[in-house]
Amino acid sequence: ARHLYICDFHKNLIQSVRNRRKRKGSDDDGDSPVQDMDTPEVDLYQLQVNTLRRYKRHFKLQTRPGLNKAQLVEIIGCHFRTIPVNEKDTLTYFIYSVKNDKNKPDLKMDSGVH
Repeated sequence: ARHLYICDFHKNLIQSVRNRRKRKGSDDDGDSPVQDMDTPEVDLYQLQVNTLRRYKRHFKLQTRPGLNKAQLVEIIGCHFRTIPVNEKDTLTYFIYSVKNDKNKPDLKMDSGVH
């Protein structure tokens, strides 16, 4: 039977093949395989197109108009992987939030994000 959408099983299968190809190619670029294993892969395909567009607008990413979801995911994925994260501060704040029953993170710590 023909269908116009892709089921989760086949989407995950395709993405796992893509991720394996990227990792094999990254070894040729001099990146260590340990770095690939330590960095978790974020599945941006799970986000809605409007969410991807808001991300693009928030970070002022320059793209041509009318991109489809796959193109947005590729561009945003490249940008997302370049954002530095202070692991110690993030974990400390997460533990503080859990202990104090904070359901929503209070963004006062990072004054640049609203």
